[in-house]
Amino acid sequence: MSAPCTTVSTIYADESDDKTRFVLAFVCVPAATIIEPEKEWHTPKLSRSWDEHFTAAVRWRKYLRDKHGIPIAKELKGRKLAKGENRYKEGKLPLYGPPAIQAYKDALKQLSFLPNRSIFSICATRGYQLYGHDKLEACLNAAFQRIETQNKLTGQTSLLMFDEGHGEYRTLFRKACRYLPTGSRTGSWADGRSTANKPLSTTIEDVNFKDSRQSHFIQIADMIAYATLLKVKSERGALTDKEKRLHLGTLHDAIPRNLLNTRVETGGRDGIKRLG
Repeated sequence: MSAPCTTVSTIYADESDDKTRFVLAFVCVPAATIIEPEKEWHTPKLSRSWDEHFTAAVRWRKYLRDKHGIPIAKELKGRKLAKGENRYKEGKLPLYGPPAIQAYKDALKQLSFLPNRSIFSICATRGYQLYGHDKLEACLNAAFQRIETQNKLTGQTSLLMFDEGHGEYRTLFRKACRYLPTGSRTGSWADGRSTANKPLSTTIEDVNFKDSRQSHFIQIADMIAYATLLKVKSERGALTDKEKRLHLGTLHDAIPRNLLNTRVETGGRDGIKRLG
């Protein structure tokens, strides 16, 4: 019989929007496993896993540098890459058009170093209400619900990391730790109400912020968020003519399918929860 253990993961998040749709993408990276001692006088063992994923992320950036000339020191932004509004070509010139789209697809394809079911996105359409909330708060509430459910199923505890400049995330996180309305799959809870308070209890510390320029994982979340936005735009027939010519609606398809957490949507297959 194996010793009981607790897995700690770090969840990185970033956003993308086009004023009509708002997307939050999440990347879950195992950080460490704490193995409880078999004897009470033994000390717990700590098995670190974040380091190996970080090393793999560095190799990922080196691959993009060697194949597409994108310097590691340049912050990788999905929107800038797809639109050609960058200085990614050897750090001096714009990378645009088909070469930029190929680089974007390669960047997503090469994320295979991430664990299975480590990626998911939430997309809210302007005007859609989730328990009285829209856009950012609707996306966050839906994400927190799914993080809580997933963590309880797997026995994980998570630390949340967001890109800097979004102080409202901390406020909404603290609120969710006290009150997080959650719907029932059967339509109502035992007391007849449509929602029940299921506050976040499987996260540690507070929401944390990282400078995306210094975090490969935040940059990965950004790339996924923009690819998700384009996929949803394509589904709604909202791509521009240029976006259609470059087949930007298919970028999300480059993400290895095993990395997508399809559990975020009943019957879903692409790891995207669509709100509205």
